[in-house]
Amino acid sequence: MSLAEIPSRLEDALKSANRGVIVLAVDGLSSDVAEQSWLSASLSTLTSTVPSTSATAWLTALTGVPADVHRVPGTVYRNGSGLVHAINGTPAIPELPTVLERHGATVLARELDLLEGTWAHALLRGCTRIPAPPRHKLTAQAEDPPLLVANVVADLDKALPDARLLWTYVNIDDHVHRNGYDESVHEAMLRLDAHASRWAAQGWTVVAHSDHGQVPVEPDPALVEAWDAIVREDCVIPSGGAGRLRWLYPKADRVEAVFDRVATALGAAATVHHATDLGLPQPEAGPVVAVAASPAFPVADPSAKFEHGGLSRDEIDVPFAVWQA
Repeated sequence: MSLAEIPSRLEDALKSANRGVIVLAVDGLSSDVAEQSWLSASLSTLTSTVPSTSATAWLTALTGVPADVHRVPGTVYRNGSGLVHAINGTPAIPELPTVLERHGATVLARELDLLEGTWAHALLRGCTRIPAPPRHKLTAQAEDPPLLVANVVADLDKALPDARLLWTYVNIDDHVHRNGYDESVHEAMLRLDAHASRWAAQGWTVVAHSDHGQVPVEPDPALVEAWDAIVREDCVIPSGGAGRLRWLYPKADRVEAVFDRVATALGAAATVHHATDLGLPQPEAGPVVAVAASPAFPVADPSAKFEHGGLSRDEIDVPFAVWQA
């Protein structure tokens, strides 16, 4: 069961809902934390995308199609002759219908509402948007998960009278990258569970799910340098991918040589694959893909304490929760 099933599940919920459906789109929540904190919900597990990252996963969750159809295989990938950043840039993304667009959803997009690129437009096209708070307030809330939930809940309560399908982005991802799943995340999710139960008692069907989990990382500087050397010496453009799953764009006559070189350089810190074996679209994804197998893997952001993108259970297991009266 994958994130691609989200649209059909939401449409089934709409058919049977009394007042309507509230969707809590919680970015970066692990299944383990959901099991420990969403105590009043009916909880199951779905599988994230490859890579297990927001750019790919949210598009799949709202369109119901995999990356080889929506053509966003990660955060950074080839689009035309160079690299694009899916979330901050303006890549060409097919205009696939989303479940939100089909049902005229009202969205509390929050951070997503501040993005001007094509990715956010592809997610939220055709929806009624409730304006986001100023950026500085969103930043402060992202640093304090219970405060974030309090503000999400307050905005939801205001929006409920006018909505049948209400979708809300809940960004704990930024906090987890810096701090992991600390006590404040658990407290925030317990509070979200309590409010979801309250809404369910009022006749709403409440659905919550994530896009991926996160795991601790501690990149080895020697592996970072080895990766960068391969890019400099054997590749035509910089590497792409997402966090703990990264790919390379070798020179045309160096693909197999680069495959072997990456496998040797990263050793036990990674497994190495051909992109097509992982279902990654070409030419967007580079043909040689490294997937983290230990915390030492050379992730692109050395400041992150937790990361995602890889294929471990803690990254790809996605909680799916339903609260009903």
